[in-house]
Amino acid sequence: MIRDYGLCLWTFGDIKFEEKCKLAKEIGVDGVEVQGDLSQTPAELVAVLEKYDLKVLSITPNNVDISSSDEDVRSKAVQYFLDLVSWADELGAKRICLHGDVGKTYGCGDLAKDWQLLVLSTSEVLKKAEEHGIEVVFEVLNRYENHQIVTGKEALKLINEVESDNLKVLLDAYHMNIEEACPIQALKDVDNKLGVYHVADSNRQGIGAGHADLEGQIKALDEIDYKGPIIMEMVAEGPNPFTPIKHDNYLDEIVGHYKNSLKQLKEWGVARVEV
Repeated sequence: MIRDYGLCLWTFGDIKFEEKCKLAKEIGVDGVEVQGDLSQTPAELVAVLEKYDLKVLSITPNNVDISSSDEDVRSKAVQYFLDLVSWADELGAKRICLHGDVGKTYGCGDLAKDWQLLVLSTSEVLKKAEEHGIEVVFEVLNRYENHQIVTGKEALKLINEVESDNLKVLLDAYHMNIEEACPIQALKDVDNKLGVYHVADSNRQGIGAGHADLEGQIKALDEIDYKGPIIMEMVAEGPNPFTPIKHDNYLDEIVGHYKNSLKQLKEWGVARVEV
């Protein structure tokens, strides 16, 4: 099966957008997941992406709190995503990622209210996304990054309540390693609602650096006839999961992870075709 392979640009840290795209091209991916920085002009980004022949596979959002019990905070978060839909449309992106505020590990103390606010905010975003023909993939995180939606089944519950064909699930191998009893089964359970798959080993480094059965996960993608992109989201070794900058040579390390992992992913893909 022919798929697009990509990587998340945020993992390159604080370097210029063009330098990130240049690295992505050298690594050999088909496209990238762009950071949703609304201060950047879409036309300028498009020119750079075209220069390096890179597709926009998805958009990584800023950290905003879409389920905050503070209505001012929640409404500003929703407005960010409404603006992001328009921005993504100008960029030529077909999808954006939606998730809660990374680092928020508890809610207001009322789980039912937290859930109601999440559904309300997601529904507001999806209404505009539908108008623009933009797919929204809700990223399933882990309990150490957010207190809501940490399993594929929880994401499916959200989809059922929002009732929008434009809402899909983003499953991430790193997060699934923490939360899912069986990541392979989680992929099968989400099935045709899977919109994006993020791949990294159990320590969020390159394939083979940890203990995750990533070959089994890729096989599961074939079994559910997943046609979306496989997007690598890997970082260098080191503490603090909220920054890609681990040490002075982090860029060299992450480029190495991406090159080796892309080679392995393509080898698995060829093996599937030959079978």
